[in-house]
Amino acid sequence: MVSAERRPSAYGLFTAAYGVSWFLGSALIGFLYDISITAVIGFSVAAELAALPFFLKAAHAIPHPEQ
Repeated sequence: MVSAERRPSAYGLFTAAYGVSWFLGSALIGFLYDISITAVIGFSVAAELAALPFFLKAAHAIPHPEQ
C-alpha cells in the first residue's frame, strides 16, 4: 500500500487518526452518558453497525488459501 521509505509516515498518520478518533468517540460516549444510558447503547449499536460493512470488505480482501 505504501512504499518502504514512506511507511514510517504512514504508520504515524494512521496512529494519529486512530488516537484522535478514540478520544472523540470516548468524549461523545461520556457526553451521551450524562444524557442517558439508552443514548450510549444506541450510539454504540449504531457505530458497530456502521463499521460492519468496512469490516466485511476488509475480510473479503484478505486472500484465503485453498482448503
